[in-house]
Amino acid sequence: MPRLYSRTDAGRRAWDSQNTLVPLDCRRVLGFVAHETPPGDIRERLGWSEAAVDEILKELEEGGLIRSKSVETGPEESALDFTGQFLVADIEAAQQRFRDDLDFTGPLSSDDLRAAREKK
Repeated sequence: MPRLYSRTDAGRRAWDSQNTLVPLDCRRVLGFVAHETPPGDIRERLGWSEAAVDEILKELEEGGLIRSKSVETGPEESALDFTGQFLVADIEAAQQRFRDDLDFTGPLSSDDLRAAREKK
């Protein structure tokens, strides 16, 4: 399950002070952890392997400098389903209905305005 990482208050203090008790590689990773950062973003920016980044993230989490949360992803959240049947005639009819509804080119009388105001 994918994880997102965020700095804790201790992590912010360690980053802001550039505390040398935190190893340089850990500080580099900590610098790229913001609010709900995916590890892939960190790997991309640093150009490091997945194993190297995951190891440091684990170390930072154990030290209380970051926290992680699992996120669920699934086809219902990330994919569109186009497996049904589309009929071109249905789409064209829907487009025409929308055009008709948005046609403001016709004459508009004061009676039409009063009727529209009363509908509200």
